[in-house]
Amino acid sequence: MKESTRKMFHWERDFGRTLVRVALPIALQNLVAASAHIVDGLMVAGLGDAHYAAVTQAGRYSFLFQLFLFGAASGSSIFISQFWGKKDVQGIRKVMSLCWRITVGLALLFMLGALLLPRPIMSLFLQEGESRELAIEYISWGGLNYLFASIDIVFSNTLRATGKPVVAMTAGIAGILTNTLANYTLIYGHFGFPALGVKGAAMATVLAAAVSLAVNVGYTYKRRQPGAIRMRDMRMPGKSFTLGYIKRVLPVVVNEGMWSLGVTTYAVFYGMRGDTAVNAIGVYNNVDQLMTVLLFGVVNAASIMIGNSIGAGDRDRAILTSRRMLLAVEGLAAVTGVLLIVLSAPILSFFNRLSPETLDKAAIILLIAGCMLPFRFFNTINIVGVLRAGGDTIFSMILDAGSVWIIGVPCVALATVALGLPIEGIFLFSFIEELFKICVGLPRFLSNKWINNLTTIGKEAAP
Repeated sequence: MKESTRKMFHWERDFGRTLVRVALPIALQNLVAASAHIVDGLMVAGLGDAHYAAVTQAGRYSFLFQLFLFGAASGSSIFISQFWGKKDVQGIRKVMSLCWRITVGLALLFMLGALLLPRPIMSLFLQEGESRELAIEYISWGGLNYLFASIDIVFSNTLRATGKPVVAMTAGIAGILTNTLANYTLIYGHFGFPALGVKGAAMATVLAAAVSLAVNVGYTYKRRQPGAIRMRDMRMPGKSFTLGYIKRVLPVVVNEGMWSLGVTTYAVFYGMRGDTAVNAIGVYNNVDQLMTVLLFGVVNAASIMIGNSIGAGDRDRAILTSRRMLLAVEGLAAVTGVLLIVLSAPILSFFNRLSPETLDKAAIILLIAGCMLPFRFFNTINIVGVLRAGGDTIFSMILDAGSVWIIGVPCVALATVALGLPIEGIFLFSFIEELFKICVGLPRFLSNKWINNLTTIGKEAAP
């Protein structure tokens, strides 16, 4: 066995410890979040199919916002993790100041849409009827959450990238517990509060975001973390720094925005099949979040570890880490896919308040998802965990967003409109884009052209 191959499989103790220290808190936070989403779904499902469909499709608008937000934060994390590898705190704070300008701007834009245009927005996702009216009520109230989330994600991502993922996890758990308790209280009217239905679910989301923000901000400033940005740090950095930042981050924002618009377009086609189809996809989304928490934890850890290595000037370590993480994620994805299939029946039993037809369709969708999980997560680790961590954001944007619009959306449209397939068939067609991305993305991964040291930003005109 060649030395390079042996190193991929023989992990040093420090490497394994670092992976666990970074990935486990993220995975636990995702686990609690996914569990809370399932609890939320069960609570809303108790009100009936129309309520569940309303919250599921209204959530598509929030999903769109979250992915734009993730794009800005994820792009900034590329810099933060590399600057932390170099122990450059001032560089981290410059990145934070620029990131906030983007995230808060996005929040204000989506808030205006939710508050002023809820009916036209929800008309895209639901046919006229009770579920659409309930969805309009939900986003009108839930839109207030966006501002809190836009500030919180900057602090949370900075804590993760600078070696404090446990704090971000604690903040997330605190917010999720708040959301669950507030849902129980406000949806059905417990502890003397009125029963507000979907309005209560939206208000619970706002409270949760405020609590998470308070924990992250409180810890950052009390313990004087690298992310404890001051007013003077909020000034615009120099032109060279700003242009270098925009050059790398804007493609990530565009990537996530265009990808999320594509996936949201999928939801529009799903909505053409009625509430049963929407609910089946909604069940899948909840279960998928629960089953893939560890996978996303490893992907996020890979991004941070690769970025730290590049920032520290250790190119060989970055390459070795990328290959180790790809193999680890693929093995874990295969195991998770089998578990998703085996455990689908007992998991679906918790959604017994939904119609039998909905659960039958959800079972088939989960079977498809389990089989396709290794293909899907090859692209996730490659694009999010490796290429972006190396600053290869333009190629990532073209590969990820381009595949959705050139391959994915036409395939879903074909399955829905031309072939008239049921929701299970439409869902299967949506995975054709994943296969295309593997064919294009693998050669880029192996070329090592994705490695870019971004810590020279501000010192050169073109980082």
